[in-house]
Amino acid sequence: MQAVAQALVDRGHEVVWLASEDNKARVEATGATFVATRAIAAVDAPLARENATGILDRQFNRQGSRILAQVADCRAILAEFPADALLVDVFPYGARALEELGEIPIYATLGVIPFYTSGPAAPMPVSGESPPTSWLGLINNGLRQLVYRWILLPLFLTPLLNKQRNELGLKDLPYGEPPECFTYSPYLHIQASCSTLEFSLDPNSEQHKNKITYVGPLVRPSPSTSIQLPSWWNDVVSHSRVVGITQGTLAMNPTSLIIPSVRALKDNSTLLLVVVSPHGGEVEAQVGHADNVRYADWLPYHLLLPQLCLLITNGGYGSITQALSHGVPLVCAGQSEDKKDTAARVTWCGAGIDLRTDNPTPRQVEAAAKKILLDGSYSERAKLLGNELNELGGAQKAAESLEELAKSTMTESEDSMDSMNE
Repeated sequence: MQAVAQALVDRGHEVVWLASEDNKARVEATGATFVATRAIAAVDAPLARENATGILDRQFNRQGSRILAQVADCRAILAEFPADALLVDVFPYGARALEELGEIPIYATLGVIPFYTSGPAAPMPVSGESPPTSWLGLINNGLRQLVYRWILLPLFLTPLLNKQRNELGLKDLPYGEPPECFTYSPYLHIQASCSTLEFSLDPNSEQHKNKITYVGPLVRPSPSTSIQLPSWWNDVVSHSRVVGITQGTLAMNPTSLIIPSVRALKDNSTLLLVVVSPHGGEVEAQVGHADNVRYADWLPYHLLLPQLCLLITNGGYGSITQALSHGVPLVCAGQSEDKKDTAARVTWCGAGIDLRTDNPTPRQVEAAAKKILLDGSYSERAKLLGNELNELGGAQKAAESLEELAKSTMTESEDSMDSMNE
């Protein structure tokens, strides 16, 4: 969202951004106007205490008041800021309601988690699976998709949404809508990835087909101010085999992935390990000092990734797509939320190895790292994906797509007014 907001501001647009209070500095850094969530913050508070997002856990009861909260917070903004378009993340329940009520002209969605489709070849969300390769697998997967669409969603999610929609004066949702209708805008969905990484699958919803725009990684331009790099940075630049180790922003316990990875590779003198974690001191205290390990609380990815021959990560979607955009193959070790699905996509594309665990052993990490470093096909596939990702236009393409959407809506509105006048 930062990258898109920055691109829109740079192109002369006025952007008002509704976000949680702890994101105020990030929002204002883009030049957008910050507005704090209130009703949404109350709904999200239990999730925040769990360090969870609630996006893919199928605890549908958590959606019991989300539409009303989203509508209330957006209405507070729209009263003074008549937006030409609304951009939200996936599951745009509130945006859909506002558009149907005629309170916004149009809305788009932005995908920064895997793109989920619902055809018979599409893996189920949070399954960690790739498309089936046999007729039996295709039939089994297709049946699971049908059960989800025609039984689970109508029984457990749709009633919660309809109750809120009825309070807003809207009719019930159509029975048996494809899951894409719950997840993405039928006018424009921007996916921060490429088609190949998403199994090259199209939506199983007619109204969403041809409405998906892949833009590659969405990275906010690096600040013009100089970045203070660690004193050992020249070691990284001059080394031919640098391995990055990182563990994301929520699941940060270093015993899960970072410590096993350092233990696995610290005795390999041909490698230089760069550990990006605020727990570097704790890691070094447990594994001991090693001459080929460097620790940093934070490093800018646009400087680190071009130096790497391998990234070991718990598999956050943004980290994965950024690494691939630099042609870096991956060892993935994450099972929470969408991480197993991200890892499945990397493996399916041949750009890395999925350890299928949150807590790999040093032996597992060493075997996967050695296989990737010795087999050049992983690096080649990562570079091919990187070429595809980098050709898609990034934040500028996303901003252009939003502009076209808003303009097309204005044109349709003007044509409608002309017809009424005639």
